[in-house]
Amino acid sequence: MLQEISAVIMASGQSSRMGKNKLFLRYQGKTFLERVIELTLRAGFSECILVITPEDAGKCHFSKEVNVVFNHESHLGQSNSVRLGTKKASGSLGFLYLTVDQPLLTVEVLEKIAAHAAGDKIVFPTVDGEPESPVFFGRNFYQELIHVSGKGGGREVRDNHPEAWVPVAVHETCLKDIDSPEDYAKLLKEE
Repeated sequence: MLQEISAVIMASGQSSRMGKNKLFLRYQGKTFLERVIELTLRAGFSECILVITPEDAGKCHFSKEVNVVFNHESHLGQSNSVRLGTKKASGSLGFLYLTVDQPLLTVEVLEKIAAHAAGDKIVFPTVDGEPESPVFFGRNFYQELIHVSGKGGGREVRDNHPEAWVPVAVHETCLKDIDSPEDYAKLLKEE
């Protein structure tokens, strides 16, 4: 199933709540960016697409398995990353959008999401009934995804199609977003 899905890593955010670039925060000897790239490659997606600013990409070395897409307009918000990544994606089943700030995410969670993937489905993990990331969109939503606007990314497409939702209950810990210095300090303390 994962071999038919494009993984799109959205790594061109502003990290405003953190106060410094989340891509290069370290956890267990690796940066957040290195961790999510390794996770997607290990999971066996059909491709790994990384949407990143040229400035941040210049500080990194990527394996040839990573399809790097430059976001020259990251100030436009997450929707620009969704559009850019989707246009490059070729997954026959659909697209899974990941963020960099979930360093505890596992292959098992990705497999749980992929187990429900279909061209006409939107699959997302939930914690206490609330939708979380990463989110899978079936190929049927391609046209909508390449036209999203605003800061919300794919949320607008997800919210417009409740009939397509497949929520998957997941343990909260592995989906923890690291958005603030306090979140990061707590993560390091639990390391």
